[in-house]
Amino acid sequence: MYYIKRKIKKCKFNDMGELYGLEIKPKGNGEFKVGKVLICGDNLRNKYSKKQLDKRFSKLYKKIYDFLISDDDSEDGIKACLGEIEKVKQAIFNKYKEHLKNKLYREYLIRIVLTENEFRNKYMEREYYANVIRNSFKMASMEFADTEKEKGKGR
Repeated sequence: MYYIKRKIKKCKFNDMGELYGLEIKPKGNGEFKVGKVLICGDNLRNKYSKKQLDKRFSKLYKKIYDFLISDDDSEDGIKACLGEIEKVKQAIFNKYKEHLKNKLYREYLIRIVLTENEFRNKYMEREYYANVIRNSFKMASMEFADTEKEKGKGR
């Protein structure tokens, strides 16, 4: 790792050795194009990781909410929501585990497990009520058909 020490019309590269930190790739939409940035400070890494995970959780919650209020019963929606939950879980385990404080890391793990369990429960509950409604309509239509048959035979 190198840093640049710049004086008037002179640049000097100094070797810093190996650095440990959180490596991020910022969007390069400005005048300078930056390949990657290394965040070394513990407090800064923790705050950055927390901010990124909060963004991911808000996107995840929005996706789950949109799926649960929609009338879509396809397997694709369920797989998409569970896949998104799995992506966030893997990001917590693989990318941000070393950069979060232990207390915050445990809170995010609990949060993702609760989110997954609640999504599964809400989906099962929705499916159960949909089946109950379907069965009640079938029973009602069968009873209606039986009463129509009995009416036709009498004088």
